[in-house]
Amino acid sequence: MSSVYVKPAVITDGRLGHLTPEQTEKLQQFWVRLYDIFDGKTPFDQTAPSSFKGQARDEDAGAAPAPKAGWFGRGKSASESSSAPVPPRFTGQDLYVCFWKLTMMDHPDLIILKFIRARKWVLDDAMKMFLNALKWRIVERLDELVELSDVELDAKYPKFIEQMRIGKGYLRGADPLDRPMSVVNTRLHHKADQPAETIHRFTLYTMECGRTVLPQGAETVIVIFDLSNFGLDNMDWGFVRLFVQCFESYYPETLGVCVVHRAPFVFWGLWKLIQPLLDPVVATKFVFTRNNEELHKVVPRERLPITHYGGLDDWTYKYVPAAPGEDDVMKDVAKKEELLTERHTLEENFDRVTREWIKNVNGKNVPERDEIAQQLREQYTRLSPYVRATNLYKRWGVAVDGRVNWTYNVVPEQK
Repeated sequence: MSSVYVKPAVITDGRLGHLTPEQTEKLQQFWVRLYDIFDGKTPFDQTAPSSFKGQARDEDAGAAPAPKAGWFGRGKSASESSSAPVPPRFTGQDLYVCFWKLTMMDHPDLIILKFIRARKWVLDDAMKMFLNALKWRIVERLDELVELSDVELDAKYPKFIEQMRIGKGYLRGADPLDRPMSVVNTRLHHKADQPAETIHRFTLYTMECGRTVLPQGAETVIVIFDLSNFGLDNMDWGFVRLFVQCFESYYPETLGVCVVHRAPFVFWGLWKLIQPLLDPVVATKFVFTRNNEELHKVVPRERLPITHYGGLDDWTYKYVPAAPGEDDVMKDVAKKEELLTERHTLEENFDRVTREWIKNVNGKNVPERDEIAQQLREQYTRLSPYVRATNLYKRWGVAVDGRVNWTYNVVPEQK
């Protein structure tokens, strides 16, 4: 049975470089509000939402959530628990620092526009969502996931490396729209095999690694849930909750397609519980493929492995462990501080030009902001080795010096 890849249409509306004057005005207005919060001029909710607490960590996360209890919350509210920790409080400066760490090599506008689009250009809603995402990144300590090596993460979160060694989840290749593909092999997951916190951190680690393999101009990813040989013992509600909340609330407008591949009969009962709880926009991103021929219509065979997926790429997953001394450059504190100072100067330049730009909300762009954003991207490629530990994708030669280099060993198609 043959199949033909169907290339999706490229969506440009509301994207960076394709804004209408009205959309640019909205962007300017968002920056006005954001700087007022960063500067301490506008009050905001300085506490972390209760949904942050214990997500994907509860001991009872193996059970499907009760509808009345909510999808992401705990069984008890903070006020009901006598041992509830004191919630953190955030200042505008805390969020400002987090914001610039979040941008990495991206244009700051690209990050902000994702949240504005996700809330249909309603700025009050977009701001609340954006501030919550910044708070969440602080609470989740995402910095450590990029600063610590595989070995250090494994020491802190038992069996962290094991998740990569067996290929439970990984990034491999991209479709013709340059959307990186994340593969999740559900048959390899058994909740009791590792601590819940390890899966939680590994999931976020993969999300953050995914950002490093997004080439300039690409904004979304493809997730392939391979449900081959899936059984109820492979189900993990904690992971499902985290996955849904990440793409709905903390990495909005990032999921391009979620392919559910080879779902067995047992899955459809679970899907009836999951579907009503999805954001309607996110729900439209799900595609179900019953076999490899249907998968080839979503991802061309040239980008899929021969083994298991019937593709044309002669590639097999292999975890490459850390090499001795691969992160020695991170010990060069003087050079790191030099590059961080350079980075902060560029951030200040972008702030200065942006603050001037928003004095007159007229729907017109200022090329100088784009020029500085490009300088920030280039500078991050030089800073990255000093602040990010080497990960699997750098060892593969995929994410190196700010470039994304997927290679495919395509074999001729058998006629």
